[in-house]
Amino acid sequence: MADYTDDSLTEDIWTSPGPGGEGAPPSDRPKTPRTPKTPKTPKTPANTNTTYDREAALRKELEGVRNINAAIEGIITTLDKAKGNMNTVGSTVSNASTLLNTWTRILSQTEHNQRLILNPNWRGASNDLVEIEAETVQKQQLAERRAAEDERRREAARRKREEDEEERQRQAAVGNAPRGRGVSRGRVRGTTSTTRGHSYSSSTSRIGRGAASVRGGYRGRARGTE
Repeated sequence: MADYTDDSLTEDIWTSPGPGGEGAPPSDRPKTPRTPKTPKTPKTPANTNTTYDREAALRKELEGVRNINAAIEGIITTLDKAKGNMNTVGSTVSNASTLLNTWTRILSQTEHNQRLILNPNWRGASNDLVEIEAETVQKQQLAERRAAEDERRREAARRKREEDEEERQRQAAVGNAPRGRGVSRGRVRGTTSTTRGHSYSSSTSRIGRGAASVRGGYRGRARGTE
């Protein structure tokens, strides 16, 4: 709304005084109307401020998330560096262990050489080689003797089983044969067969004697039945 005020006071201020010190007579020109004031801009409603506050909060939250991501990336980078450092430490420890083992072997060999040098009975490396070869041959011979003994024991056990089986068959045949003239004649013939096979070894003679006795028993039983 325009505000029209009286400009007479303003004009009186700017008028120069007359000769007698009185003010100049008022001008007869018409008064110019004053320019109206520019209307004021209406205020922004409260909803716009709320929208601005929400966007600012979202921007702030986004900035916080970005900072957290940057911190996490920094932690991951630090962990990768720590992993590399641990690998370096592990490699260093492995190398140190290898060097320690090498040093231990060197000390052991040095002690062995010292004992050899101080030993009055030591005759040199060539004699050591001869002793090593002799020891190897001795071990081989011992192993062969053990193998031969095992073979003899297995053979004796096998012969014992065969003899037991033949003895059991002979006793079964004698027990089942009828008593009489045929049985006695069969025994005589079995004894003759045993005498003829006496030139064999002890185990073979026992086997032949049992087999002949069985044959004699069968022959005697056959004649008795006739």
